[in-house]
Amino acid sequence: MVKILRSPEFIVLIVAIVLSVIVENVFRVTPTSPHPSFTAEKLVTWGFFSITNSMIMALIVAALLVLLFARATGAMSTNTPGRLQSFAETVIESLLGLVESTAGKRTGRVIFPLIATLFIFIISANWLSLLPISWFGVLRSEAGGPEVLVPFLRAPNADLNMTLAMALIAFIVIQSAGVIAHGPGGYAKELTTPIFLAPVHIIGEISRIISLSFRLFGNIFGGEVLLGVMYFLLSSIFVGAATLIFVGMELLFGTIQALVFSLLTLVYISMAVAGHGDSHGHDDEHNPAGEGIPEHPQSGTEVAMG
Repeated sequence: MVKILRSPEFIVLIVAIVLSVIVENVFRVTPTSPHPSFTAEKLVTWGFFSITNSMIMALIVAALLVLLFARATGAMSTNTPGRLQSFAETVIESLLGLVESTAGKRTGRVIFPLIATLFIFIISANWLSLLPISWFGVLRSEAGGPEVLVPFLRAPNADLNMTLAMALIAFIVIQSAGVIAHGPGGYAKELTTPIFLAPVHIIGEISRIISLSFRLFGNIFGGEVLLGVMYFLLSSIFVGAATLIFVGMELLFGTIQALVFSLLTLVYISMAVAGHGDSHGHDDEHNPAGEGIPEHPQSGTEVAMG
């Protein structure tokens, strides 16, 4: 019993309960009834241009990541690295090893910045969005209806525009990698061989945009709605205790979705580079200069995928 009372988990639970009581009874802050919206709410509008709450949250996440890694790499040491530098190096080295083991060393080094950026941004946005950011906003009434709370911040990946933009970037890189590896004619031949399957190949390439964007959007939006409902239903003394279960679940789901999006992008690029065949004798024909992204990186994963 004594061990349980002294455990970090129990202490965190007690602190969360105490803070929830202070927030509700001293500062009189309680969650409002959630009003889920598929579209991000517009906070400021200038003509055709609008700033939404998801855009602001995305900018905050990007700024925090820039500051974090700038601080980690500002005074790097090879002898006794600090904790922040060690953390940043561990993250980068782990991602680099994963990318190189999947796409090969040469190709992996070329596409690593994209994959690492996608993963780090998505997982950071997902985790930071688990904070009760939807509690704070402005009350608005549209078309004479009841007033609803429009939050100042919203999960970036709960906005389809954000996930669609990242999916489009991934799609452009995938197609560019295939063209660089095989040449324009060679890549077109890859998509049209055999000719009667050309529509299937083309539709399959385009469908990746929908697959990447809607999967991430649906999972994060669903998690946002779930947490909003739980914060509202389990308010009072339980806001800091019972919701920890759901926050823990969403931490796991947010990590999985970041991995799925970045790894699928990595696999799609590897497939575009490797092509449908597994012949290594045409490297000079498709990529005579030997520059850019190689056609067939030498890794066991790629050979199996080819």
